[in-house]
Amino acid sequence: MSASAPRHERGAGNLRIQAAPRGAQKRLPCPTVPFVPIFGAMSETPAYQRFFAELKRRKVFRVAAVYGATGFVVLQVADLLAEGMELPSVVLKTTMFLVLLGFPIAMVLAWALELTPDGVKRTDPAETGELEAIVAGPAGSRWPAGILALLGILALVAGAWWVGRSTAPGTEDAMSVAGSSAGTSSGTDAADRGAAVLQLAYADLDTDQRPSIAVLPFADMSQAGDQEYFADGMTEELLNALAKIRELRVGGRTSSFAYKGKDKDLREIGSELGVQYVVEGSVRKQGDRLRITAQLVDATDNFHVWSESYDRTIDDVFAVQEEIAEAIAEELQVSLGLDADQKLVAPTGDLDAYELYLTGRARMRERGEGVEEAVQLFEATVARDSSWAPGWAGLAQARSLVPYYGEFEDADELWVAWETSLDAAEIAASRALEIDPGNASAEVALGNVYRDRWDWVPAEQHYLRALEIDPDNVEAHQQYAEQLAGTGRFDEALRSARRAVALDPTSAIRLNVLGYILAMNGRPAEALPKYELAAAHGGEYPSIFMNMVRAHFALGDFDRAEAVLREEYFPRYVDPDLDPSEQGGARTRLAAEFDAIRAGDVEAFDACCEQDADAGHYLALGDTARAFEMVSEWLLGQPRFNVSVAQVVWLTAWDGLRSDPRYQAMLRHTGLEGVEPKRAPAGE
Repeated sequence: MSASAPRHERGAGNLRIQAAPRGAQKRLPCPTVPFVPIFGAMSETPAYQRFFAELKRRKVFRVAAVYGATGFVVLQVADLLAEGMELPSVVLKTTMFLVLLGFPIAMVLAWALELTPDGVKRTDPAETGELEAIVAGPAGSRWPAGILALLGILALVAGAWWVGRSTAPGTEDAMSVAGSSAGTSSGTDAADRGAAVLQLAYADLDTDQRPSIAVLPFADMSQAGDQEYFADGMTEELLNALAKIRELRVGGRTSSFAYKGKDKDLREIGSELGVQYVVEGSVRKQGDRLRITAQLVDATDNFHVWSESYDRTIDDVFAVQEEIAEAIAEELQVSLGLDADQKLVAPTGDLDAYELYLTGRARMRERGEGVEEAVQLFEATVARDSSWAPGWAGLAQARSLVPYYGEFEDADELWVAWETSLDAAEIAASRALEIDPGNASAEVALGNVYRDRWDWVPAEQHYLRALEIDPDNVEAHQQYAEQLAGTGRFDEALRSARRAVALDPTSAIRLNVLGYILAMNGRPAEALPKYELAAAHGGEYPSIFMNMVRAHFALGDFDRAEAVLREEYFPRYVDPDLDPSEQGGARTRLAAEFDAIRAGDVEAFDACCEQDADAGHYLALGDTARAFEMVSEWLLGQPRFNVSVAQVVWLTAWDGLRSDPRYQAMLRHTGLEGVEPKRAPAGE
């Protein structure tokens, strides 16, 4: 350290500066730094008045007023253009960000600079007495500038709020609800309601703060082991009761039932289902006596949060269901959120009707022939208690599924089944809603009815109403996804299908629908893993494997497509209907078919397989014109039923043929004239 430098010492926790020896000190000249106060010479005028006077002098108020009004106009015009030109929401969000970012920049520039006849230059300090003159001026000359600035800022905030509201998650898609498939006032009504409904229905699960819960199948502990249907029914009814509590997110029934009879760690189950809590229990039924045990477990650490046993008579089964749901809500500290006249469980006064209903639900889960049996059981249910909404809703759902799972002699018999089944389903669903307007299952069933009649606008309204009642209704999300796909809105359909899988992650049906919608978005490579996962989760539906084949076709992987047919499809759905002597011939024809496809030889294909050919074969062969001709003739000859039929108009192969008169005729036939498909590119 130099002799002239001060010496630093620490003592008692403080820093002391000890001066250097006096003789070593040098006298330094004191620099004269001119100080120009922002507010001019000091005076007795309060500082805040001088500050506002300075803002007025520098025309900051004027710039704020003009910028705010201009920003409001810019945002409104951008909103109208974005809607009219169907621009993505990112354009509007970017515009809003730039307008808001420009405001503080404009304020700083207004303060620092001024516009003079000689151009833009730095603002000079106020002259002596200038600010006092402004402060002393009459109120009529001082207040207008500040008021206009405030109004400008409010206009800017209002414009930004409106844009932010219209681009909030779920709102952009909801505002197009029904509008793209029909330009009617009823479509607009659905869109208006849809914006609010879909906010919660499509909330990001990663940021959803609600407690999440799954209800595992209750075990049948009866001595005879013959009450499985009753235990399963208890599970479903408890799941339905919890689903009515909006502050809970309840996992899908199908995925929960996938763990039936499996001894698996609850932490693994919770992780696979994406839920924090799991409910499990048992039912012992003997005569009219019931013993129901239920427990709530934290799936993150296997901690038992709550448990209770109920010894009651069968007459109390509905009360027990409600008590369990209320106890779980209390433990998780969530509000039931019910109206004064609303209950978590809808009881029936006829216990025989309840038994029939539970058996009908069990048959519905089996699908296939079980659907027809379920119809008969639900009909018996409502015959015993015609004022019980769940019975009518179950009947509506079963009726609407008959054409999908029934066996019919020919096409004419199938179309008759479509008409009669949908008519009967509509009557049953309407009756359920007369009794209970808050029955989400009945709304979904009505949506299915209108959708499968290609009556797109009322179908949309019923799906939205179902999601309004129950934002986590898995069936509503899946069926709505198929409705959106039917109207060419594949970007929105993808969102709905993903939500259904997120809520019900091991459901083969939900995974198959998600894969199909990915493929219709032009993303077959992403679709394949969904189909494979659906099959791995026990999906035995023919459409899963045929969708795999179509995806391999789209990717040009004909070897893998043939392998799926030979190894997966034929053993399940072809061989059982053939004599052993015929099975070899079927495989020989399959080999010849794929040899011709690999070679791109249309003549060779026609020679071996023309009688069994469909449009997919000719697309694989590269003969798009012939494939389109087959599809257009087939579709225009079909009655107006079944959403799957309508969806063929949106194959990506037809993108270059949309001006063809035959394609326009297909759109008119399906009630979709003027609609353009909207797809979500990879990464969305």
